[in-house]
Amino acid sequence: MSDVATEPYTETNTESLPVTGGLSALKRITFIGGGSYQWVPVLFRDLAVNASLQDARFVMHDIDTERNAELAGVCRTIARKVESNIRIETEDSLTRALTGADIVVLCISTGGLEAMAHDIEIPKKYGIYQPVGDSTGPGGISRTLRNVPVVVRIAKEMEKHCPQAWLLNLSNPMDQIVQAISRTTSIKVVGLCHEYMGFMGKAQEWLGFENFQKNCSATIAGINHFAWITQLDVNGEDGLEMLRRFHAKGGVSKLSASESKLVNLSAKRSPEKVKFQLFENYGVMPYPGDRHLVEFFPYFLSEKTQYGAAFGVDLTSIEDRRTTWMEYFMDRIKDWTSDDPASVPLQPSEESLAPIIAALLGGESTIQPVAVPNRGQVSNLPMGSVVETLGTFQRNLLSPHVSGPLPEALVALTYKHCVNQDLTVEAALTGNRERVLHAMLADPLNNCNDYREITAMLDELMEANRSLLPQFG
Repeated sequence: MSDVATEPYTETNTESLPVTGGLSALKRITFIGGGSYQWVPVLFRDLAVNASLQDARFVMHDIDTERNAELAGVCRTIARKVESNIRIETEDSLTRALTGADIVVLCISTGGLEAMAHDIEIPKKYGIYQPVGDSTGPGGISRTLRNVPVVVRIAKEMEKHCPQAWLLNLSNPMDQIVQAISRTTSIKVVGLCHEYMGFMGKAQEWLGFENFQKNCSATIAGINHFAWITQLDVNGEDGLEMLRRFHAKGGVSKLSASESKLVNLSAKRSPEKVKFQLFENYGVMPYPGDRHLVEFFPYFLSEKTQYGAAFGVDLTSIEDRRTTWMEYFMDRIKDWTSDDPASVPLQPSEESLAPIIAALLGGESTIQPVAVPNRGQVSNLPMGSVVETLGTFQRNLLSPHVSGPLPEALVALTYKHCVNQDLTVEAALTGNRERVLHAMLADPLNNCNDYREITAMLDELMEANRSLLPQFG
């Protein structure tokens, strides 16, 4: 087990709080992005079946008020079916949605799929193919420029209307959003990603043990979507060695898990070739999905690999998201709101949001992956850059774990991404186009292009999203 930092990441000034310790008597959870067909039903169900959250108010806000109201109806049906006492409310005003909140959950994508289409399709014209495009590469840089002004505005509104609240960010690019909010506001912001929990669920199946949350301890370190398990204990055995033996015996075959259990289709079973290749190369296990991992390496997404196909990586198109993915989400909603009184699963997903909220509001403590600014958690990555480690959540308190150093070979890969994220955040906050160009020129996925192509691609991306980039004038 990794050590716990002796100093908490952030602790509320209790002198300015009521006797409840800063938490209202009726716990108020505000969800920004309430119109999400993908995330709202699953995350709300997780909250609704959590025994510690039965006296909570779930306040939903979205710029699409019709979808927000529609999803509120879905949540009310879920609450009735699982016999939850959580109160579901909608609020069209951001100010009123935030006022008095104890927890704010951020789950947005500025510009939606229309803007994301630019992030994917424009770089393709220049030979850059990204399976996801939401964290790194040209797509991640473009998404950062769009999302940062919006999320900073929300955090500044929190300073006015719920200054003691926790902001739990589910939006991508995870690290850049947490960095921007940390730089510009006093809000307690934490990034939450499901990749570690998803991997450990698979490892549990591969290695044949039960309940990884009780029977395993780990040390993890890196940045979001590019992070590593450096130590793993499974019931007293070396879990990394167990994974090596598993791989030596043939590795991952097509597993039988039903896709109906998946939160989203990005978690579908894959050959995991990239993951185990990197494990073989570096001796520690990367846990994010292969679709994310390849975006940090130009040589996994080259023409010679058929842009990832040689390693079993699928390129998720915008059309896939609009059709196949959306049909999957809508089918789940249809099932969960059907006449069958038992159609909503009572078993929560592996998403960390519900146990974290429960812990922060006074329930059982929990250890979960967190993305927060580096204050020594990963000793050989830049201080102040956002890093991903495990962290312990308790009532109104988060203590990130100290993971120690990454292996030097991984620092050589990761350090430049940390610096590039910081450059991109600075550009997004200041509207400095030169800084955007610096980030584009430094990004590894641009290694195969010449200067003229990179600048032309940047011009095209910024022009396509001009209406969503007010900071650039």
